[in-house]
Amino acid sequence: MRYVILVEQKRQAPAMYTAPVDQDDADYLRQAAQTLKPLSAEDYMKGPAAILHMLARYSYVLDGDDVYWCVEWLPGMILIRFSRGGQMAWTALRSPVPDFGGRTPTKEDRDAYDPDAPNHQVSLIFEPWTAQSDEDDRNAKGFARADAKTEATFEAALSRVNEIGEQIETQHGDNLEAWVYRGEEEVAKMVGDGVRID
Repeated sequence: MRYVILVEQKRQAPAMYTAPVDQDDADYLRQAAQTLKPLSAEDYMKGPAAILHMLARYSYVLDGDDVYWCVEWLPGMILIRFSRGGQMAWTALRSPVPDFGGRTPTKEDRDAYDPDAPNHQVSLIFEPWTAQSDEDDRNAKGFARADAKTEATFEAALSRVNEIGEQIETQHGDNLEAWVYRGEEEVAKMVGDGVRID
């Protein structure tokens, strides 16, 4: 598994960089992937696609031919897998932090919480997020320019959602703010209480 980030460059297209995902975080992501459910293009367009127009922090992880989109979102993290053939799957994970996002913690939340344990959700999102805009951080974390094969694999996995993005601009471009608002409401319905991964 490798993080993928896009680094802005002056007067050029963003450059793609990758770095390996820490083994413990990769293991967590693989465990979380076992809870994925199919996501149709229509449901993606009605809900999660709107996240790209909000201030949510997120990251991309490349695993073979698949890309995982990790988004910080109530109840903790939304995970969406994009595959080369256009298939999508998703899950909502409950943050291990009992009062994450101001939620009221349950007894199960409090009992399961170990403040000294690593928070894999935070690592998966913020390790690449901070590296994207900080060259020293990128170097320290081992990010390097992606090769052409990696770029092609990443683009192939996201080709369907990029098409959906174009559809959204065509259908909702005149009133994007209203579409984003509806999308935020739809995501809130989708995620529910989230799945706890121990």
